[in-house]
Amino acid sequence: MLLKFSVKQLGKKRPFIDAKSIEIEGQYNEPCLLKELLERIVRQQVAEFNEKRAEKSLFTFFQETEIAQEVETGKVRFKSIYNDTQADVSKAIETVWLAYQDGLIAVFIDDNQIEKLENTVVLQESSLITFVRLTFLAGSSW
Repeated sequence: MLLKFSVKQLGKKRPFIDAKSIEIEGQYNEPCLLKELLERIVRQQVAEFNEKRAEKSLFTFFQETEIAQEVETGKVRFKSIYNDTQADVSKAIETVWLAYQDGLIAVFIDDNQIEKLENTVVLQESSLITFVRLTFLAGSSW
């Protein structure tokens, strides 16, 4: 199924990632737990990350279309990858579950917040998942 998502961060006007689409396992209108949905997303993202790490290129020059894409993100950087360590999918899944349980991320599906990992979600073709990265304020009470 094609999943549409956005990543936002509190205190920022623009989304960190705005309306990206990825292909994950599963079917529309099929109920699943939020925990399972997060696992599917992490598996897809880790596979994409590891695939990019495995690519070795002799030339790392940009084409004009690639420069335009980099400019849209606000940062033009070289394609060189100096660390080719592969990500561990099981550790990544555990990390996202822990981050959710610790309140570091919030998940909204079509503007409805999902409160627990054990909550059942049903995605439609038009569904938009929004991840909000939460940060804690630190300071003293002086």
